[in-house]
Amino acid sequence: MFGAVLPINQGGRSMNQGLGIAEIKPHVLERRRFRRYHYSAPIFIRSRDGSEVRGITMEISECGTSVMAAASLKVGDFVELEPIGGAVAKAIVRRTLGKLYGLEFLGLSLAQAKKSRKICKMLPVIA
Repeated sequence: MFGAVLPINQGGRSMNQGLGIAEIKPHVLERRRFRRYHYSAPIFIRSRDGSEVRGITMEISECGTSVMAAASLKVGDFVELEPIGGAVAKAIVRRTLGKLYGLEFLGLSLAQAKKSRKICKMLPVIA
């Protein structure tokens, strides 16, 4: 056997107490694959129908950004963002909260990814 799987919590008490195993609370775990950074910059969002709106980024990561914009986007919509790493980037809407949109980059070029990574390293991390 490669190791026992122990329940984290049962009846409010850790099943790992006394075993020297640190308890990890599920609601504390970060779901994101990449760190997010504070980043505020103007951005253009183009929908598939060609309409374009201005927005402002709120945060950025290596794989996406959140943008505040007066647009009517829905989860699953495909858009183009400009500038991302100095060029146009394709993205998909993953989350919405009013006029705040969570966008995941799709198929960034190596140059765009490198530039985005470089920018992220200079920004304050979101805790």
